[in-house]
Amino acid sequence: MKKIYLSVVCLLISIPLIAQLYVEPEKEVECSVFLAKEGRGRAQQGLEIWDDYIFSCEDGGHVNIYDFKSADPKPVAGFELASSHPDNHVNNVCFGVETKRGASFPLLYITNGKVGSELEWLCFVESITRRGKRFSSEIVQTIELDGSKWAEKGYVPIFGAPSWLVDRERGFIWIFSARKRTVAKVTKHAWENQYVATKFRIPSLSEGAKVRLDENDILDQVVFPYEVWFTQAGCMHDGKIYFCFGVGKQDDSRPSCIRVYDTDRRTITARYNVQEQVIYEPEDIVVKDGVMYVNTNTNAKKTSDLPCIFKLSLPKEKPVAENPLDEIRRDPERAGGVYYVTDLSHPVTPAPKGYTPFYINGYFRHGARQIDDEVTYPAIYGVLEKAHATNNLTDFGKALYERLEPFKKNVFYKEGDLTQIGYRQTREIGRRMVQNYPEVFEGHPYLKTNATNVLRVAATMQSVNSGILSLRPGLEWAEIDNSRSFLTTLNPYGNVCPGRSPLDKYILGKENSWYKKYRSYIDEKLDVDAFFTRLFIDVTQVESEYDKYDLIHRFWLMASLMQCLDRQVPIWDIFTEEEILAWAEIENYKYFAQKGPEPVSHGRSWGLASRTLRHLLDESAEDLVRKRHGINLNFGHDGVLMAILTNLQAGTWAREAGNSKEALRSWKYWDIPMGANLQMIFYQSEGNPDVLVKFMLNEKDLRLPLEAVEASYYKWNEVYKFYIEHCDKVEKSLAETLKLSYEDF
Repeated sequence: MKKIYLSVVCLLISIPLIAQLYVEPEKEVECSVFLAKEGRGRAQQGLEIWDDYIFSCEDGGHVNIYDFKSADPKPVAGFELASSHPDNHVNNVCFGVETKRGASFPLLYITNGKVGSELEWLCFVESITRRGKRFSSEIVQTIELDGSKWAEKGYVPIFGAPSWLVDRERGFIWIFSARKRTVAKVTKHAWENQYVATKFRIPSLSEGAKVRLDENDILDQVVFPYEVWFTQAGCMHDGKIYFCFGVGKQDDSRPSCIRVYDTDRRTITARYNVQEQVIYEPEDIVVKDGVMYVNTNTNAKKTSDLPCIFKLSLPKEKPVAENPLDEIRRDPERAGGVYYVTDLSHPVTPAPKGYTPFYINGYFRHGARQIDDEVTYPAIYGVLEKAHATNNLTDFGKALYERLEPFKKNVFYKEGDLTQIGYRQTREIGRRMVQNYPEVFEGHPYLKTNATNVLRVAATMQSVNSGILSLRPGLEWAEIDNSRSFLTTLNPYGNVCPGRSPLDKYILGKENSWYKKYRSYIDEKLDVDAFFTRLFIDVTQVESEYDKYDLIHRFWLMASLMQCLDRQVPIWDIFTEEEILAWAEIENYKYFAQKGPEPVSHGRSWGLASRTLRHLLDESAEDLVRKRHGINLNFGHDGVLMAILTNLQAGTWAREAGNSKEALRSWKYWDIPMGANLQMIFYQSEGNPDVLVKFMLNEKDLRLPLEAVEASYYKWNEVYKFYIEHCDKVEKSLAETLKLSYEDF
């Protein structure tokens, strides 16, 4: 069969779309007809494949079975589901993980999918038996979904029509739906709606014939942006929801689309616009052996075309982005910068022959957290609530208010707190440390962890420790401590750092040159008034109480933050694509100016972290003199880590830049995401006296401006000598610049 390749498809859709930044659509998608099905009785719906059997379901409950190997268009068998009913749309079917004794297949979970039916909130679980060419099924369990009190617990409620998706690989079941119906009559604009995925356990048969799942059974919930209409069905694969939308060629306002929703990264990771390829109404998806199989339906009254199962390629790995803004286009959550949440794990590079790891030192940023000030949440809720009370919200503003108002309980009084995502990601850092470098933890290792006095940092330290203990429960720490006294080395930029100079406080403030440049970039690249007229009818009422520059920044923080929260409501769509890219550049410059080689700071912005680098070097040297093996870890903050990298002169972190565009070519503040860390792994050899060290940023090897022994492995004595001399020079410069007047900055 000839394959069809999708290059770039531009569709004119009558439904209004928000110009928010989404991951770019898949290109060169391989698409072909796998099977043109004969034997149709009613409308084609759910699809499932097990071994060599294709289960193609029809509205009402009939199932045709086709041979997967031969792809013969004629069914080899057929049967009626035990749950057959005029209202059973059989919108989606998924095999589970449990098999009833005597059955031929795992349990089958059946989504009814008919809005307004008495069956709407029910999932029928059926056991299928095969006797030769005869198939039959029985209902062994009925699961009822109760969403009536989700909002009371801080979860986003759904309108109905839950699609039950079994994650066989991980052993959970996800409910996929939306806040409102996904038809144009109900959802006229994308900003009126959002897709909602909610995670539950898979009820076992031992729980009985009837099971009810409610707000107390929710294990997780992820809310995704809404940018495509008319929900169909899908499946789970590798922690991702593959879901299809639209009605094919019969209506260009509802084109055939597929979206891939990543429940781990909590974002859309792939978008397929396949109107020219999947020309019939897409109904359901199965992922098998690295391929997507998409079931479709045709209207027998309008066409003689047979309903087909299409075969599509999975998302392909993208080539390296050409520039930082393209990185954001590939992965829009990067725009959140230091709020970015991503997978920090990377494969371990092989050590030089004969060398084994024995000691780890490093600097670790805290994990995902809430916004760390006491102004942002009250400001955003305050301005929206007052505008709502005075009828000063646009329709778009009302939609934003409706999203955020019930969400208030998930953020208020939690400023700066580590979230559960933060706990999980930092616990995994500890676990990977043991898994990747088990020799470090053998015998009776020396274990020391210190943190700044900030609660989320101390909690991160304990979380990393717990990850280590989960794999080595018998270990005992020599020291676990968090203290303000550590700030002089672990956060010399801190407001309460002992001995902090007034000049350094001034440099981070709003009276100096870098901040004036920062404000000029906001005026140059953003239309602040256009943003507020998007939300408020009379902007003057807002301006009378708030600094509009400060307030728009608060909204930017809130949009960036959502990826860090366990319960979230995405609000990126309050900004256009152009605004998101502009904000990323502007905010990146702020961090560059405060902690990087912006010339106006005369080296003080990044120079203070030479104290932190010296601390890491000296305590490593002392531990080595004492012949210790184990860990000596330090926990702090993003800006310090950025400045350490500048002192290390790694990559382009030390490259000077005089404006925001140049800074973005040198720095990418999303490279210091939540949970970012700098690890120094030390290696020794029985046959060689030289201790080697490799530096890793976010568990990926880091190149230093020194000659390596091999790959990214350096002689420790050369590393220590080079950077101690560097720290001496920097601290001498800090003493000199301390004599400058404020007007010089």
